[in-house]
Amino acid sequence: MIAFVTLLLGLISGVYPIEVTVSGPVAAVEFQLDGAAVGRVEHPPWIGRVNLGADILPHQLVARALDAQGKEIASVTQWINLPRPPAEVQVVLENDGKGVPRSARLAWQSVNGVKPASIDLTLDGEPLAVDGSGQAALPPKDLSSLHVLSAQLWFPPGVTAHRDVAYGGQYGSEVSTELTALPVRVRPGAALPPPPGLAGWLTLGGRPLAADAVEDGPGKVIVVRVPSGQEISDKLAASNRRLSYLDFRDRMRLGPEDRVRFLSLASSPYRQSKIPAELFGLSRELTAKDGGVFWLLSGYTYLNPPKAGEQRIADAVAVAGLQAAAENDRRAVVLVLGGHEQDASRYDPAIVRRYLEAVHVPLFVWSLYGAGNSAARAWTESWGKVEDISSLPKLEAAVNRLKAELASQRIVWLDGRHLPQAITLGPEAKGVEIVTGTP
Repeated sequence: MIAFVTLLLGLISGVYPIEVTVSGPVAAVEFQLDGAAVGRVEHPPWIGRVNLGADILPHQLVARALDAQGKEIASVTQWINLPRPPAEVQVVLENDGKGVPRSARLAWQSVNGVKPASIDLTLDGEPLAVDGSGQAALPPKDLSSLHVLSAQLWFPPGVTAHRDVAYGGQYGSEVSTELTALPVRVRPGAALPPPPGLAGWLTLGGRPLAADAVEDGPGKVIVVRVPSGQEISDKLAASNRRLSYLDFRDRMRLGPEDRVRFLSLASSPYRQSKIPAELFGLSRELTAKDGGVFWLLSGYTYLNPPKAGEQRIADAVAVAGLQAAAENDRRAVVLVLGGHEQDASRYDPAIVRRYLEAVHVPLFVWSLYGAGNSAARAWTESWGKVEDISSLPKLEAAVNRLKAELASQRIVWLDGRHLPQAITLGPEAKGVEIVTGTP
């Protein structure tokens, strides 16, 4: 047996001591990062120093317990800089006497020990009722086809736990949690075939990957808003007195199933693992029923503002990318910039942009005061393309581009767990591209 003692939660880079615990006739522990050996320890304490590099990129860290002859006894895997919120949920299928799944049981834990404020469980996109003990009845399904069971839990003040499992198809009544959700962008006029028709469309190291399912579910937008809602209202609404209160509320709605969350510009530390970590607050989910994008940007204070000098814009965008990818939905991150903001981030925008590229989350950067001022020109150098939202028509045009991006995306579920940045289009792919960090 081997297990990680050091858990690398959140976003992390650099060199860290990684501790594991072992049992049995273990003569050495070998650490592998993304398939390459990066360290070996031959006596307790079983601690190896692993260099993750200067960038924040997804990694697969494997610890292998070896016997005296160098044969692997056991191994354990930890995925780094991929969705691993400080709360986790497990999904267990419970079968009847004939081995057919009849119910699902959820087991969860959170870093702060609180109970979930909401639980959403879906089977093939359809909601299931979950009782107080975390139990849900499963409707009869054809086990010759693959079915995806997705659990989403929300813990106050803003922690999420997500788990996707599959059963049926090649798995029968067993559960496989080894799935990778890859967002692809379908070009106008093109369409994705059913999963069997996707053979050869996606590859890993030249090897074709099997697609288990294709989904077109709700979109998820994580917003990092730097100017206050009042500042946005004063800038955009004050010059449009002809519009009524309801006009402001109803304009620029996203899709009826799309969801929006705001992410804090400052963090709170927690030390559940041996590596210090931080938690950026998330607002509750907002939908079209709560109003259009202008209304959401200007009308509410969802999170406490950061203290002077503690505003971390780039770091918040990186965390927003992690949260967007955690949902395994169609996704985007929106950064709204105002005047001459100060940024106390640890990572610079170039590193953050590379991270969003690696996890396939498109980034929209909006400037409240236009793209021509000196601040916007500086942001263009840092963030790439900056969109002008200095008037309501310009904001509406930016929202339409956001909606078009979400509408073009589909989620392809691939068999096995893979590093997202290692997946490429195969020779059979037509009319699609893998979603990038640039819309």
